[in-house]
Amino acid sequence: MANRIPQEIIEEVLQQSNIVDVVGEYVALRKRGRNYFGLCPFHNEDTPSFSVNEDKQIYKCFGCGQGGNVIGFLQELEHIPFADAVRRLADRHGIKIPEKDLSPEEQRRMQERQSLLAMHQLAAKFYAERLEQSRLAQAYLKKRGISPEAADRFGLGAAPEEDWQALHNALSAAGYSEQLQLLSGLVSRSAKNGRCYDKFHGRLIFPIRDARGAVIAFGGRSINEEQPKYLNSQTSPIYNKSQHLYGLDLAGDAIRSRGQVVIMEGYMDVLSAHQYGVENAVASLGTAFTGEQARLLHRYAPNPPDQLEVLLAFDGDGAGAKAALASLERLANYEFTQPRALVFPEQLDPDDFLRRYGQAGWQRLLEKYAYPTLDYLLLKAMERHDSSTAAGKGAIVTELLPAMRRCRNATELDSFILQLSRTLHVSEAAIRADLSRGGRSSSPTERSSPSRPVRLPTACRPGRPCRPANRQLLIFGLSDKNIFETATAQLGENFPSTEEEAQLIAFIQELGAEYDFDPRTLFNHLDSEKEGLRQFLLKLLETDCPTDDREQLARDYICSIQRQAKKERLLQLQKQIAEADQSKEDTLALMKEKYELTRELKGL
Repeated sequence: MANRIPQEIIEEVLQQSNIVDVVGEYVALRKRGRNYFGLCPFHNEDTPSFSVNEDKQIYKCFGCGQGGNVIGFLQELEHIPFADAVRRLADRHGIKIPEKDLSPEEQRRMQERQSLLAMHQLAAKFYAERLEQSRLAQAYLKKRGISPEAADRFGLGAAPEEDWQALHNALSAAGYSEQLQLLSGLVSRSAKNGRCYDKFHGRLIFPIRDARGAVIAFGGRSINEEQPKYLNSQTSPIYNKSQHLYGLDLAGDAIRSRGQVVIMEGYMDVLSAHQYGVENAVASLGTAFTGEQARLLHRYAPNPPDQLEVLLAFDGDGAGAKAALASLERLANYEFTQPRALVFPEQLDPDDFLRRYGQAGWQRLLEKYAYPTLDYLLLKAMERHDSSTAAGKGAIVTELLPAMRRCRNATELDSFILQLSRTLHVSEAAIRADLSRGGRSSSPTERSSPSRPVRLPTACRPGRPCRPANRQLLIFGLSDKNIFETATAQLGENFPSTEEEAQLIAFIQELGAEYDFDPRTLFNHLDSEKEGLRQFLLKLLETDCPTDDREQLARDYICSIQRQAKKERLLQLQKQIAEADQSKEDTLALMKEKYELTRELKGL
């Protein structure tokens, strides 16, 4: 592919491109010595191992092994061919690449993309010019309190209601083929008569723009009772909803200056927010928060490596709460300041709230009702369960355990356990016992069941170094079903010593009979969303391990891990006994468990 573009052009692109500037748009970098360091964008890590050398204009991750120059970085990160990466960098610096040096297929794709962008720009203009002519659209905007200035700023428009082919005819008159119109998603073909018609016919139109302001898609809102209420552009060569955020082109400066982004659900929420001064608001385009969107937002961190603060402002109804819970869980995988969820009164959505309470009300909401992840989960769990009953208290704690185990800050977790104890009127010791045991009491047989998913122990925190015995045992188990099942049965949640190990063990258990204990076949089940797990598996398979008498070594490792787990529990019990209030029942239970553990340790 490199010989399709003149070598002198490639050299000019490399000369004009500063790798620190390009990488810095995707990764928060901090200078340390002569190099810049940050969290690797190609694999999950908590300690920066990704290095950029400005002098040599290269990057290298000491964690996953990725490395190369600025062109290779764009290729790997954006999953694009060499020529496309060169073209992006050339566009950035105004360097022209003669079309004659492109292959026929590259020319076709480039021209197709340019045509689609031009077509969307024409469609946006077409819709905007008809906004004032649409009585239904004007009435709807007035009802929702959207000013003409806001409508103009966001480029709102209206699709004609009477003519089902108005845009199709306009695009055809401009020279765009029917095939290209169908590819764009602006036009659909009728299954009844085979004729083309406008996809967004009779709707209020919301142009979707990329971060640079180019129109790449549309959303259409029904204003005449037509279903569905919202209709959105399909995936196309210029649009993938998982890679963009609605309103980001207008919100970017405010996000940078405030160091904060507000993620909402709908177009109207974002329009209202900007009208009321919440100009750092964007919407997620109807998709769960993705890695591409996270990388997009990382570019807007105020002063790298400072992290961006993320606020979720989803609707106050059940669906909004469910979306917030899912997003909080996903956000925990990315490097942002502690995400918080806003709780709206009376099940209002952000648009309704802002129109009723204004900017002053919004500020009060931020000050009093922006809940960190664990607090928000507790709030919602208490809405679903009766905290006055023993069963309800147990259900609340059980529901919170997964998030508590994911908590990266020991101080935060300790404070939350104290808060939970006081809220539910249960002892801290009981909560910690649930956290240690996996959140439910069970018989010894149940606890050792191989089919029970391995849970991440409280001690397994991101950034904690692995324990050699656990790591070697897992490597053995990857290619030996008997060792894997024995370790799972006898160790349970103590099998893994790190979060990555726990995730891989759980993944193998989910596969069940689909996994034949040939580690190479695991890669067939690891898609792009599990890239971190893929890299971790590569790391394990590169590790040198003993080959002789693995079964005996596995038994030794299991015994060592059991001994270590009991020692750690003993230390925990001693601390709890020392800190326990003088409630006789609690203290006796702790002392009894300590005695039994001490006896078991002597027998190992």
